Amino acid sequence: MEDRDPFDEMYEALGPELARPWPPISDDEEVPAKPKKAKRSKGDRPKGGAPCHLPVVRAAAGEVPRAIRETETLLLDAGTQIYTRAGSLVRPVTDTVPASKGRTTTIARFRSFCQPSLADHLARVIRYRRFDKRCEDWVDTNPPSDMIGAMLAREGEWRLPPVAGIITTPTLRPNGTLLATAGYDAETRLYLALDRDFALPPMSDHPTRLQAEQALQVLEDLLAGFPFVEPVDKAVALSGILTAVVRGTISVAPLHAIRAHSPGTGKSLLVDIASVIATGRQCPVIAAGKTEEETEKRLGALLCDAVAVVSIDNVNGELGGDMLCQMTERPLVRVRILGKSEAPELEVRSTVFATGNNLTLVGDMTRRTVLCTLDAKVERPELREFDFDPVERVMANRGAYVAAVMTIIRAYQAAGAPKVCGPIGSYGEWSAMVRAPLIWLGHADPVASMETAREEDPELSAIRELFGHWRKHLSIASGYTTNTVIKTACAKAAGSSFDYGNVDFIAPEFRDLLLRQAGDGGAVNSRRLGKWLGRIGGRVVDGSWIHVRVDGSHGNKFSLCETDAHAWEPPF
Repeated sequence: MEDRDPFDEMYEALGPELARPWPPISDDEEVPAKPKKAKRSKGDRPKGGAPCHLPVVRAAAGEVPRAIRETETLLLDAGTQIYTRAGSLVRPVTDTVPASKGRTTTIARFRSFCQPSLADHLARVIRYRRFDKRCEDWVDTNPPSDMIGAMLAREGEWRLPPVAGIITTPTLRPNGTLLATAGYDAETRLYLALDRDFALPPMSDHPTRLQAEQALQVLEDLLAGFPFVEPVDKAVALSGILTAVVRGTISVAPLHAIRAHSPGTGKSLLVDIASVIATGRQCPVIAAGKTEEETEKRLGALLCDAVAVVSIDNVNGELGGDMLCQMTERPLVRVRILGKSEAPELEVRSTVFATGNNLTLVGDMTRRTVLCTLDAKVERPELREFDFDPVERVMANRGAYVAAVMTIIRAYQAAGAPKVCGPIGSYGEWSAMVRAPLIWLGHADPVASMETAREEDPELSAIRELFGHWRKHLSIASGYTTNTVIKTACAKAAGSSFDYGNVDFIAPEFRDLLLRQAGDGGAVNSRRLGKWLGRIGGRVVDGSWIHVRVDGSHGNKFSLCETDAHAWEPPF
């Protein structure tokens, strides 16, 4: 009897619907072996890998420093647009945005790399390979994440070029040579993202004074409709135009403030003219924050993007602050990054404007600002009619106005840079490229407007008032504590009523001054007064200053001293 497979009897009992799913295997039939994966031959690479013509960097465990060195070398050889700025690796980003009447213009900024974006850029120019043990050969791979993380964190050790700023319009180097080639300029460390529609007309490398006067007239014609109060106000407006074009190559430049008594006088339009010539677009504006800290955050964000022109619009009242002072006098500024405990150093290459009705500069901003005042002397200045639109005139032939700026500066340099003005603090480069050429061509000195701003400084007025009251009610060169000063200013006349509304003070103006500077609930606060006197101590105003004698036991003493043309000894 033929032997039967016991599984056959089991499936017959279960019924035909559960018939055996596979045929029986006879003793002489071989079980098919599992197919083996074909071995990749040497030199093969995965489909879709990096192009073979790209240079190769081999990624191996424990060799991250070598891979970074080779990567940086290949990036430098390829001229890749990866730069270092403020402790980060950055790349230029350009956008085409609408201008006016259907025109477009190029705007540019810097964008910091993160791990995915750096991996993307590296894979475009470098072929990374790792060793595959299965095929015993080197195969293509993505840029290693550990290498990218280490590369991003290599601040201070990068060999990639540092970049100071980004511009979209050709400019002049400090030596007068033209920077007009798109890309990175090693001499100035600027990146020029050239607007494709921009073209410079032919220019002389050594223009004459006559050519400079003609170029200046081209710029002055744009300002024909502005109601400047004094010649110095027009000089400041021209200074703003020249500064905006060459600011990228100047380490520091003063703030240009434009004020008027009424809205609609043309303050913002004046800034737009400078911005359109320098960047090809009207100037985006920011508002001053309600607090100094808020303004600092807004300015810091613009510095991080390397914005070419900054305009603080419609300032109400006083303008000052530490951040604004630093931006207009220091080439390097530390900016706190929002959401991070970081304060990288940024190079400032922005032209800073501020506009406002009855704008007043306070503190150190008076010597960091050139001031332009407009006054149309009409009730509704915004209803005035003009013969042309200066912004449209510039956009129709922007290259001609950029060339006019360059001609003015080059002609002054070609004439031997004659000395036409004295030094001005930190602004030596700006004075040589902007201020001196304007004076050389017959305009007023823009720096003369600083004296106007200084005279209007509320703190300076308060110091003068203090010195006057001090001479009248206290002794010169005698030391007084803050309590003694307060007692003198708040002394009451003999026989006066103690009723608050009927008190007769001997020196009511002196008391009012101290209340404005150190008032606290209707009384003068001794601590606040001491801080104010200490802050203004040593500042010479009209030949006098406050001397502070520190005394930890009995309280600091303050005295008013007069300037001696010869030697001076402390009064204590």
